[in-house]
Amino acid sequence: MARGTEDRRVVVGVGVGNVLLCGVLLLVAVGALFVQPTTRAEETDAWQLAGRIYGCWLLGGLVLFPVLRMTRTWAVHLATMIVTPVVMFALVMLSAATR
Repeated sequence: MARGTEDRRVVVGVGVGNVLLCGVLLLVAVGALFVQPTTRAEETDAWQLAGRIYGCWLLGGLVLFPVLRMTRTWAVHLATMIVTPVVMFALVMLSAATR
């Protein structure tokens, strides 16, 4: 297989994986998945947990992909990790505004 074909498969996998991860982290942050906060401190803990996982995943990809010389994968990782949370937040705000 050619190197470009393998890189394309990795790019698609990383993009889909990042979108799914961001969705799960949003659900964790708002308390809809894994943690169901009942106090303000538990809500803060849920947001911090989601933030730590997000930050580690983002930085891990930003370090790993250049080392592996996967430039396209690095660019897709960066783009999906920045754009996906913004889009998801906007969708949540729009759905809340229409109620």
